Amino acid sequence: VGVTFGFIIGMIGWAVIIWEIFRGEASQAADGKEGIKSAFNALRIIVLVGWAIYPLGYILGYAGMLEGDGTLNLIYNLADFVNKIAFGVVIWAAATSDESRA
Repeated sequence: VGVTFGFIIGMIGWAVIIWEIFRGEASQAADGKEGIKSAFNALRIIVLVGWAIYPLGYILGYAGMLEGDGTLNLIYNLADFVNKIAFGVVIWAAATSDESRA
């Protein structure tokens, strides 16, 4: 079956998540308070752009475009670092904003 099949399955899952947060039920859940809506919009961008680093690393690493596992690990660690910190900061900002408590 191989690497391509795994990549396709992973991309289908990511596409479903992207659809859900931009057009599905989750996109409607953020309607309401402005602080929550702006945080949700920021989280959408993180999922769309930040999570794109993972399939990029997959393509570069498993398609043989990178030398050794060190660079692949660096890409995945960078993605984890950026995404987790960005998520945390956005959630913290929403939780501590005056608009979300009103």
